Amino acid sequence: MGRAADIVLIDWRAISYPYLDAETPLLDAVLQRAKTSGVRTVICDGDVIYHDGKFTKVDRDGALRALHEDLQRALSDDEVERRRLSKSLLPHVRAFYANYFDPDQHAPFYRQSARQ
Repeated sequence: MGRAADIVLIDWRAISYPYLDAETPLLDAVLQRAKTSGVRTVICDGDVIYHDGKFTKVDRDGALRALHEDLQRALSDDEVERRRLSKSLLPHVRAFYANYFDPDQHAPFYRQSARQ
């Protein structure tokens, strides 16, 4: 009985260039340095679903058409209520985070490794 594989092929140079310490464990390098642009192929259950920057099993035009049709319908009562709630909460969330990136007010513990 055959087995189907789930595999992601990543361009190693995209992870290791311009420098990767030889002591860095492989899994750490992939988790910390791999980016979506380095993904070359994705295989799920033995089927190639992504290759060279393109999804092989997705009808892009059909998906966009279905999305367009879904977004043309009227909002449900729940969606209207969630929209109203989010608009009423937004000023409070903005006020809470107003000084979040001010180094005098908040210095995140990860600043040394964070991209800026």
